[in-house]
Amino acid sequence: MEEIKNTIKNIFKTMGLAEPEAEIRIDNSVKGREIINLGISIDVKDAEIFIKDNSEGLNALQHLTRMIFSRQNPGHGFLILDINSYKEGRKNELVEIALETAKKVRRTKKAVILEPMPAYERRIIHLKLAEQPDIITESIGQEPERRIMIRLYP
Repeated sequence: MEEIKNTIKNIFKTMGLAEPEAEIRIDNSVKGREIINLGISIDVKDAEIFIKDNSEGLNALQHLTRMIFSRQNPGHGFLILDINSYKEGRKNELVEIALETAKKVRRTKKAVILEPMPAYERRIIHLKLAEQPDIITESIGQEPERRIMIRLYP
């Protein structure tokens, strides 16, 4: 775990950013013998650098960290990176959007197409609305403009 913390600190240093102020917290859970799921939460002063523009910076930092982690630990896990609890807040926001949109679809009986969003955000909406037997979700379009269409079950 120290190796991952040092990698993140080095990425910040290379970017010319101050080292994260708070400790980098790593929550890991082992599934099976070889799989490690890591949730990395970082508190930083300049979080807006990562969160602006639909969290492109956070997604890029996560992608880079995943690549480094997977090279150092091939076949040993999945990494999710969050900064200042942005993803947790966004998840709650997406669940609310999903439920409100499902209500609108029921009321109007017309499909609704949401704004473009990254795959992990679309997944949150798909999973939440999968609990609704009268609602269907479908991803449409091509990245980076891929969206979710929400409609009534036929």
